[in-house]
Amino acid sequence: MNFNNENIIDVFINPIDNIEDIINAYEIDSLRKSNNELAIVCNGMWNLYDVSFKWVQFESIIKVNSNLNIKVSKKTIKVLNNLICLINENLSLGYFGFSSNEQCIYFRHNISLKGANNLSAEQIEDFIDILIYECDKYYPAFLWLIQHKCEPKHALKSALVETLGEA
Repeated sequence: MNFNNENIIDVFINPIDNIEDIINAYEIDSLRKSNNELAIVCNGMWNLYDVSFKWVQFESIIKVNSNLNIKVSKKTIKVLNNLICLINENLSLGYFGFSSNEQCIYFRHNISLKGANNLSAEQIEDFIDILIYECDKYYPAFLWLIQHKCEPKHALKSALVETLGEA
């Protein structure tokens, strides 16, 4: 049987539409910045995290990004980058970075959709949960470094102190 390639219909489903549907099901306020970008605000333990989902169609990637909204002085950038390297060594998913354009610390995870049409609801929930968990876990280390002007290892160790029992 011969198929005529001219009759093949390529149906494109924008994954941001799917993410928006799932976010709306949880009644989380969202802002559709463009056809390929969605923004939400997630409540964490230490901060409200501005989370964006950006679809880069030619790469088949969704960039999940969160700005930690921490002000960083130019004098602190070098030691901040050292802390970011220490933190990133311990992450299993995503990474922290510093945007020189925005002068801010961010957390990002890129999701490849090559060979897939969309993400499942569980995947989207996991990406948001992981993002909030990692930001909450390391947010104090960034603050400690900036406020106390200490060494990156000390800031990380101080922030990751595990407590026993309940207060």
